[in-house]
Amino acid sequence: MKTRTYLFLMAAAILLPVAIAFWIGLSMLLDWERESRIGSVKEMARATAFQIDREIAAAESSLRGIAHSESLRSSDYERLHRWATSINEGSLWSWTVLADQQGRGLFNTLVPFGTPLPAKAGAWAAQVTPERGTRVSGYFIGTLSQRPTVSVDVPAPVGGGKHYIVSQIFDVRHFERILNHDALGRDWVVGIFDATGTTLVRNRHAGSIVGKPMRSDFLAATRATSSGVFRHTTHDGAEVYGVFTRSQTSNWTVVIGVPVAEIEAAARTATLYAAMALMLLMGLALAVAAFLGNKLEAALRHAAAAARSLGQRALPRPEPTRVEEVDALLSGLHHTSEALARESGVRQSLQDEREQLLLSEQHARRLAEAQSRAKDNFLAMLGHELRNPLAAISGAMAVLDMPAVKPELAANARAISRRQMRHLTRIVDDLLDVQRILSGKIVLQQARVDLAELLRACCSAKSLVDAGNHQWSVEVEDAWVDGDRTRLEQIIDNLLHNAIKYTPAGGSIAVRGRRVAGRAVVEVSDTGVGIAPELLPVIFDVLVQGPTSIDRAQGGLGLGLALVKQLAALHGGTVHVESEGQGRGSTFTVSFPACPAPDTTAPQGEDSAPATSAA
Repeated sequence: MKTRTYLFLMAAAILLPVAIAFWIGLSMLLDWERESRIGSVKEMARATAFQIDREIAAAESSLRGIAHSESLRSSDYERLHRWATSINEGSLWSWTVLADQQGRGLFNTLVPFGTPLPAKAGAWAAQVTPERGTRVSGYFIGTLSQRPTVSVDVPAPVGGGKHYIVSQIFDVRHFERILNHDALGRDWVVGIFDATGTTLVRNRHAGSIVGKPMRSDFLAATRATSSGVFRHTTHDGAEVYGVFTRSQTSNWTVVIGVPVAEIEAAARTATLYAAMALMLLMGLALAVAAFLGNKLEAALRHAAAAARSLGQRALPRPEPTRVEEVDALLSGLHHTSEALARESGVRQSLQDEREQLLLSEQHARRLAEAQSRAKDNFLAMLGHELRNPLAAISGAMAVLDMPAVKPELAANARAISRRQMRHLTRIVDDLLDVQRILSGKIVLQQARVDLAELLRACCSAKSLVDAGNHQWSVEVEDAWVDGDRTRLEQIIDNLLHNAIKYTPAGGSIAVRGRRVAGRAVVEVSDTGVGIAPELLPVIFDVLVQGPTSIDRAQGGLGLGLALVKQLAALHGGTVHVESEGQGRGSTFTVSFPACPAPDTTAPQGEDSAPATSAA
């Protein structure tokens, strides 16, 4: 049947005079009962708002204790953290945050003291000043907790125009207990909204409602006055009276939705008796009108609920209402919601893809910029390192070209040339070794090597070159390794060269070799300039050096320790460094897999396995 058919039947079934008399009596009874019940709901709303104000006042009182504490004035944040943690002990839904006047967090009782917090200033901090006083926020998602929250923010002036902000953060679920008490009816819908109309707490279907704005007509009604009543249809399709009151402290709004049927229950009871008295007059017409009216109302209500849900989610296939127009409308809404859901999914997929492409482009750009800077720094360093020895060699050659040069001057010039040629050779060798290692072309000529004998030889040579500038201490024990003797000498030579280079004259250098748990361990300790903590994680990377000035008095390309690490790795070894900081010296430790000493009693050619090569 069509809608107009139902309307014609309803109009024909209801007698106009009886309807007028019935309506007048019902309206009077309904108005009286409605006002009485709504008055009690208003008191309930005011009581709920009072409980919220009491919670906020209690939080403000605790925060003012912290704000006026001596610990805050002395910046003893750790003590304040313990104090605030003890205040929040046992509470799952609230915590305390201390921030500076720009809104940057100093501590948060959600995490242990000292945990790094997001160093992001907030525009909200400008609203919390000693002149403006306490601020009660609206709904927001906590940066650290990632939960729906509200906050009570108290300014804490400490003099000199400076102030802190002490905040008590509440998970919105903290206020759910206010809504759960026996005085509220089973079918009542109670919600708490912030000053902008965003839902904070709701006693029913809270998961899908919290954080969403109230309807525009609700917001207009609640903004017009601090308390009042309006009638509306909920998202569930129920007719309710909305009784609201706004808190003067927080500017939050408490709305209690009571079903119209409950408010007007007494009037309906009186109407029932009146209907029984008037049964002979109304008879079948009233029954038919009620049946047809309910049928039509249910169908239209179903259609209205489906229309409101359109765009929020895909609607299920509607049940037939036996009203032709409403069934057609519901079917159209169902197909439209499916199309919108598909379109929304495609848009979200495209948005995610665009964000991933943007992140990839940003990462590639940062990597290219870093590589470009590293290349420029290396070329500048290499040019400087090559210029110094070439300038010295050029000067020495100029001296040798002088007519009738004195023998001692010629000998000194030749010595300078030889020394600078060795320096150039070392630079080129380091560059070639790093290139071979990085390209995987280096070949190890492996054999059993007496590490103790190798250490003694290297230390003896370096101490002669050192010419007594440092105090040397060498302690070695027998330890054999399977490796390339030349490359092992290069590892030890670089470590000793590094110790001499960064240890001032008069300092000490200690070398120790021993066998520990199946590994051959070499330690090189010095009392030199040490290593800053921020350099320890990257000291073995290519082009990393200790502190040097622009004149680069120490020289070098920063490749020595990188070679040590790579060559040790080729031998199956490891290297690490320890330093207590600048000026406290450093200790480099290299560890290789140890092997048994060769059998000196074996026949010639059978004392060891053939040498192998590894890249």
